Amino acid sequence: IRGFRIELGEIEATLAQHPSVVQAVVIAREDIPGDKRLVAYIVGNIAPPTAQELRDFLKAKLPGYMVPAAFVTLEAMPLTPNGKVDRRTLPALDPCNLASAETFVEPRTPTEEILVAIWNEVLGLEQVGIHDNFFELGGDSLLAIQVVSRVRAAFLIELKLRNLFESPTVAGVAQAIEKEDDGTQVIII
Repeated sequence: IRGFRIELGEIEATLAQHPSVVQAVVIAREDIPGDKRLVAYIVGNIAPPTAQELRDFLKAKLPGYMVPAAFVTLEAMPLTPNGKVDRRTLPALDPCNLASAETFVEPRTPTEEILVAIWNEVLGLEQVGIHDNFFELGGDSLLAIQVVSRVRAAFLIELKLRNLFESPTVAGVAQAIEKEDDGTQVIII
């Protein structure tokens, strides 16, 4: 996926180590042509873990490119007649499963409104909060380049890709843009 060799079995095995996960299946979904994403389907025990808990757990054990963009909790895995997991019948990705663990916060300024519109368009989502992490919503380096390009065009400033990686929220990028607009000397690198 995007130039990285992904070992789905390794991600599944690592997820299975989480104490609240009973069963895990990871697949590469391409619901939108050209937009392949890792999606983890889990069956949890009595108190299934949140997506953020699983994301943090995997980040501690695997490289970032192997952390799924979304986590879907199921009551039980769909099975084939011979008892194996039927990967073809796993449900399509619901954009709500990409939502951040943060409480949704609407844009407060015109700058944040423009940035939210850019993120919604690039990520193909209907609702992005100002504290939602771009990469946890399914963003990657290729989509980040699109965001930086659109931000440059919208605000006529020189925003670097590194800036988005260091502050991957609408609020963080908006703060850098607004400092630039205030006339104070801010170097965005």
